[in-house]
Amino acid sequence: MKLLLAAVTLLLSVAASAGPLEDKARKLFEIQGVVSNYQSMIDQSRMQAKEETRKTVEQMLTQLNPNKEFRDQIALAAEKYVNNLQTGRTAEDIVNVLIKNYAPSFTETELDKLIEFYSSGVGKKDAAVSKAVTQKVVEYYKADNEKIRSSATSEFVRDLQRIAQQCNCSKQTASQKK
Repeated sequence: MKLLLAAVTLLLSVAASAGPLEDKARKLFEIQGVVSNYQSMIDQSRMQAKEETRKTVEQMLTQLNPNKEFRDQIALAAEKYVNNLQTGRTAEDIVNVLIKNYAPSFTETELDKLIEFYSSGVGKKDAAVSKAVTQKVVEYYKADNEKIRSSATSEFVRDLQRIAQQCNCSKQTASQKK
């Protein structure tokens, strides 16, 4: 019974210590602007997806001569494709994963020093750990992002092929017109 009580006490103290570490890491990240940095990366990724889609549609249209109805269908397919590429992850979701990997690397005292004296020796440790953890976060989402992009791209290409077939609007070369 004493062993069980000791184990429960140990588990509760470990669980209790994880909260303050995570809270302090979150405070540090707020000071450093980590959430806004990740939001910028998400926004850039979305803009890149839109630009890549625009170029794909533009290239496809060089081979087609669709009327307005089919141009509208292509535009809707492109919008659907861009939406399918979105994971729904927020910068805050990413920071939550970051905190879970980051906070255990420091003690409460170290996090207090980072918050108060970011340029101290502890601040140098922060820079190294932040770099390593950021890579872990990238790796954490990499396979999932590739699956989403691959699936969305396949669906987008099928939609474009269906629209082009229904349109029957392939541009004809001079020799095909004769």
